[in-house]
Amino acid sequence: MPESEDYMKKQIQEILKGLSPDERDLLWRVVKAERDKLHMKNPRGINDDIRRAVTEIVKKLPE
Repeated sequence: MPESEDYMKKQIQEILKGLSPDERDLLWRVVKAERDKLHMKNPRGINDDIRRAVTEIVKKLPE
């Protein structure tokens, strides 16, 4: 792996380590929604999936 890829991988790992559990959950739900739609020529509903994930995460946050 070229040096720049190693640097990027380390940077990504540092960012992921700094995420709260809720942020991590949201990230993975967005990634899953995108993966689920990758095979589609015209992916419909991705915005709704992401909006639903954000809404559910925000609702469970303490006030």
